[in-house]
Amino acid sequence: MFRQVTIVAALSLSLAASGCERPADDSAAEADPTFTVWDSAGVEIVENHAPEYADGEFWTIDPEPEFVLGGSENPGELANDSAQLIWSVVGLARLPDGTVAVLSSENKQLMLFEASGELARIVGGPGEGPGEFTRPERLQYLPPDTLVVWDYFLRAVDYFDSSGELLRERTVDYARLRDLGAWGESRRIPLPDGSFLVGVMDTIADASPDDCTHLTVTSQSARFGEMVLHAEELLKIDDSYAAHPFGCSSSFFSLLAAGGDPPSFYIRNGGNEVHQRSMDGTLVRIIRRTTEPPPVTDKAWQAELAHLEAYREMMGWPPRPEEEGPVPRREKYASVESMLVSPEGFLWVKEWSASESGIPDQWSVFSPDGRWLGVLPFPPDPGAPDYQMCGRDATPCWVGRDYFLAVRRDELGVERVEGYRIRRRT
Repeated sequence: MFRQVTIVAALSLSLAASGCERPADDSAAEADPTFTVWDSAGVEIVENHAPEYADGEFWTIDPEPEFVLGGSENPGELANDSAQLIWSVVGLARLPDGTVAVLSSENKQLMLFEASGELARIVGGPGEGPGEFTRPERLQYLPPDTLVVWDYFLRAVDYFDSSGELLRERTVDYARLRDLGAWGESRRIPLPDGSFLVGVMDTIADASPDDCTHLTVTSQSARFGEMVLHAEELLKIDDSYAAHPFGCSSSFFSLLAAGGDPPSFYIRNGGNEVHQRSMDGTLVRIIRRTTEPPPVTDKAWQAELAHLEAYREMMGWPPRPEEEGPVPRREKYASVESMLVSPEGFLWVKEWSASESGIPDQWSVFSPDGRWLGVLPFPPDPGAPDYQMCGRDATPCWVGRDYFLAVRRDELGVERVEGYRIRRRT
């Protein structure tokens, strides 16, 4: 159904480019295109003006989870005894056979659950031996059947098969990474070929001819107030620790996502743009929207502050010091709050709707060739304390063809993994 279309200008977009049959009448012929595509110096630019599918014509996500792992409501059920405790979850994935992988940082374990919800195997444990973890921080799924675990402070990268058997381990020479400008909090993502990406401040890195210093973003949120975020440079580190330029991102808190077949990397590059790069760092596509996020109303801002306060209380954080005064009011929302990429290559962008719920509560879905397909409301209960759900530095989520996996917390902060069925209508 999805096929790439190259368009010189908006007026030359044919009806066939939308991928759906349309009536051959005058009204259809005069309809404005939902996207335009052109080539610029070998880079495809996809400019999206509106979703291809209206509400009710696109996919849906079931309002109730099809399965739940953990939680505090039914302590006698599977995944709730002490041997199957789910907490401090930092990574999720669902394999083609229905196995759900859950990575716990504080438990120092990778837990594999069968589709029934029964715990099949615990992988790893505390230690510094092969397949053991100091404090795992990230789980990366590499189709069709490989799970990659990043350990704390770039100590090691462990590759496991779908049954939990250790395939290989790469230890990381942290001192050599420091020489390149990386540090313990640097962003890092493993690549299928054994190399990995790290993010370094552009003022430190000098391995790239690109100048990223002009990329700064002023960000406002209820949690941090106003911040000026500086550029980050991405470097690909190979087996010999040579650093290869992988492009710039808009800030140190940049949003990165990886997925697809063959895999690609998606980098938010400020504003309404997401850059898609191949495994070697080549910029192949710019995905852009001409629309703007909804305005921040007084009601929405007060709801956001209330969610932040509930989240602070749940996490046990101290209240904001009175001497700092009130949080500066957010003037606008980010067009991209966070991103996920499915193994098929669909890009999911978390964003703010006009609901005034106080949290980013919808996802825009883009096809593997960058077209804005539709919008899905989620999470189903915006009143729940999920202020940081699927956030860039908080509870993780994962999306596949048929399921959306999310870590949610109840009012006591108890974590559970919920799996929601995705219903495709197109």
